[in-house]
Amino acid sequence: MRLRGDINKLKIEQTCRLHRRMLNDAAYELEERDELSDLFCDSPLASSFSLSTPLKLIGVTKMNINSRRFSLC
Repeated sequence: MRLRGDINKLKIEQTCRLHRRMLNDAAYELEERDELSDLFCDSPLASSFSLSTPLKLIGVTKMNINSRRFSLC
């Protein structure tokens, strides 16, 4: 039983690290976009609610974020 608990704990820690990395990438992308928008005035304005590319790559959509709950399974 202890082995199963250790495996589950490791899975949760790995998932948390991956999510933290994904969120950091998304935050970095938003900061970079803000910096670039200051340099280029003629770029099209992106919606403040648009998803970042890392989130889109793993299949997260607006509907998933707004109306569904996630589990660590």
